[in-house]
Amino acid sequence: MASEAEARLVLALEAAELGTWTWDMAAGTTVWDTRLEQLHGLEPGGFGGTYEDWLAAMHPADRDECLARVERALANPGPYLLLHRTIWPDGTVRWLECRGSVTVDEAGTPTGTIGVAIDVTDREDRGAVVAEQLAQERSVVEALQHALLPSELPTVPGVSVAARYVPASGPAEIGGDWYAVVPLEGRSLGLAIGDVAGHGLGAVADMADARFSARALALTEPAPERVLDRLDEVVRVFDDNVLITALYGVIDPDARTWTYAAAGHTPAVLRTPDGDAKLLDARNGPPLNCGATYHSHRVPLEPGARIVLYTDGLVERRDEGIDDGLARLRAACAGGPSEPDALCDHLLRELLGRRGSDDDVALLVVALD
Repeated sequence: MASEAEARLVLALEAAELGTWTWDMAAGTTVWDTRLEQLHGLEPGGFGGTYEDWLAAMHPADRDECLARVERALANPGPYLLLHRTIWPDGTVRWLECRGSVTVDEAGTPTGTIGVAIDVTDREDRGAVVAEQLAQERSVVEALQHALLPSELPTVPGVSVAARYVPASGPAEIGGDWYAVVPLEGRSLGLAIGDVAGHGLGAVADMADARFSARALALTEPAPERVLDRLDEVVRVFDDNVLITALYGVIDPDARTWTYAAAGHTPAVLRTPDGDAKLLDARNGPPLNCGATYHSHRVPLEPGARIVLYTDGLVERRDEGIDDGLARLRAACAGGPSEPDALCDHLLRELLGRRGSDDDVALLVVALD
């Protein structure tokens, strides 16, 4: 007669619709209960009872990963989790989640595994639908983001500009990173870069507003600090719930100067012709929408100087401080090529590598010839 504890266990397994297994390595046998056979589309007694029969019941595309997980659990005995598909005799494909644990003898040597399995097909199907919807939304927002950013960059004699935009890697939503390049009177060139707080379609819409407003203001306000002052007014009037970091500057190839103002944005990098790279981290005002008054700073330039403007996705990492990212950026700027497009690609390789970024990245490299 089963004990009260055993009876309770049976009731719990039935209520949760869990199947169980026991694998005896020494005997070379695997025992499935009736519920686990049902989860594989088998009649009672239909499971062959070997490790190989278990592998045969698994979707071929999932076998290597599941085997690797079991082998890791055996090497370091403890609990493990498997998620795999099984193909029923009638061709139906179901998802099973299996939670197992390695059994050991008195010496700690693995003797087999025990565990439970549950059908999670509905959960996985819902997840696949949601993932597809998110992918479609991301594709639409990303296409809109690219459409709003310039396909060709204006320039003036004596100045070259290169730009890159890289969306966040993985499932993260598209952000509101932006840049603008505006030819001005007297052979000067206005350059703006910014980042709207938040992600998704709303951030892209705010990005468009900020970018188009910055371009218009650059044509009417000769001083960079006035451009940010006026842009702050625009943001506060039309969207008082958004914060935007921005940096706007004017490069004058005749005077050989870079005059800029910043609103809570990461500092630009100046690379001198001898290869030295330094942060232009003079007084930086708060982000736009704070009602601040901004101040400009003028930096003399030598022929061959390079200015690097970027958004924080290039230098921020979850596992390190911002100072570490800025140090890596300075080193990459100093050791990179001189040609603007090549320097853009070099910086992306050095700072993002294969892992990509947790956030979008906008990048401008400005060269004084």
